[in-house]
Amino acid sequence: MKVEFLQPEPNLEFGDGNEFVDMRFGIGCYGTFDYTDANGPRKIKLGFVGSEESVALLIDWIEKCKFEIPAKPSKQPRLFPPFPGFGSNHSFHSTLTWSSREFKVVTIPDDAKNGSFNDIVSNVSTLYVKEIESLIENSKVDVVLCAPPMEHLKLVLRATGDEVENASLPTADDEQPPEKRWHDFHDQLKARSLHLRVPLQYILPATYDESKIAAQKRFKNRNQQDEATRAWNLFTAIYYKAGGLPWRMTRSDADVRSCYLGISFFQTLDKERLYASSAQVFNELGEGVIVRGGLAVKDKDDRTIHLDEEGAYDLIQLALEAFKNEHGHFPARVVIHKSSDYSEEEHRGITRFLKEKEITHFDLLYLSESFVRLFRTETYPPLRGTLWQLDDKQSVLYTKGSVPFYETYPAIYPPRSLYIDTTYAQRSIRDLARECLALTKMNWNNTRFDGQLPITLRAARQVGTILKYLETEDTSKVSQSYRFYM
Repeated sequence: MKVEFLQPEPNLEFGDGNEFVDMRFGIGCYGTFDYTDANGPRKIKLGFVGSEESVALLIDWIEKCKFEIPAKPSKQPRLFPPFPGFGSNHSFHSTLTWSSREFKVVTIPDDAKNGSFNDIVSNVSTLYVKEIESLIENSKVDVVLCAPPMEHLKLVLRATGDEVENASLPTADDEQPPEKRWHDFHDQLKARSLHLRVPLQYILPATYDESKIAAQKRFKNRNQQDEATRAWNLFTAIYYKAGGLPWRMTRSDADVRSCYLGISFFQTLDKERLYASSAQVFNELGEGVIVRGGLAVKDKDDRTIHLDEEGAYDLIQLALEAFKNEHGHFPARVVIHKSSDYSEEEHRGITRFLKEKEITHFDLLYLSESFVRLFRTETYPPLRGTLWQLDDKQSVLYTKGSVPFYETYPAIYPPRSLYIDTTYAQRSIRDLARECLALTKMNWNNTRFDGQLPITLRAARQVGTILKYLETEDTSKVSQSYRFYM
């Protein structure tokens, strides 16, 4: 066994080719990666859906965020930098616009509040989608900000601690969270809006109105981020959803063009079927295309979920054909991150397609959250980037942990590690682990770089929670861009 610290922390690329380790400092110092691109989102038109009060309060806060939001007082200033403001002459190099035509107020009649909890969630999401559709039809907006007020959320969110079914997807590594008895309003709203071809940004009240923190904690029991961090996360997501590229992974000119795939599984609402969802990340840019795979099956012996040979072949074919449609050619290298190990049938199906397309460079990794931990006595948890090689194929990587750049461990509970199995990989464990670290920084919803999962798997899981609410198996009429699912 061998333990080493992978350093330095992978950089990201920002405006004019400048590199930096942290997203917020990178954008603040050098601008977004695409800020000189005339086709980038230099002007973003917003639409708003919610109540009169929630929309008014959100707009007030957006106006405030056009200017600098001071940093949170802290002994770790790198962990809590100020938000520089969203404007045309620095950082994002973009402006936000809207008019009174881009407002839609959702009114919930009494009859929509009757029935079971799931009935009410369905009724409210239907009303919201109706107003979103009307907004998009009557005004050309780039992103719709959905701001449900607290009185609406009380109808569609269960209080923290409500009983849920103790049933999880039957995978060996328990990679899926427990399936709740209650429907998820956010996910159902996203699923029912996919055909509208305009991304949604779902915003909870405490994001823009701190007086709602206590009421919101009844449903979302998590610590409130400081105002500057909330602004960084929200406006980076809006910029990306409007078609922008805030940053990209760095890439050596000597390296081959790579395509990254994440494969996870989701269960239909009736729990009758299992599907594979594939979230594809186009090379270092982080452009994601969503592909829903075929039916998966549960192994009778070890209870893990797998595709058959043809299902694996078809899924890889769909994903790489999407890559070819975007770039005009197949990638030179394919990296697959899968949330369960590879069955012999899956391996045959994947490699058969790659061989047919003469793609000789590929790395098939099995990744899962691990409970194996290292301890450092009388100090913070292990450093992010700590790699524990168990043997020549298996390793444990700390993608979360103490971060030297932040000079602290930026969490409360001990971090989980990431298990990596490289049985079917060509590159070294060390190189593949560094690639995993870089891919954890491609999450446009989080501008702190200590995410646990690479965007490949994180997106695949996220997509699955939304796809299960689709009321048809035909996904040809819904958007396949990751912007619509995050």
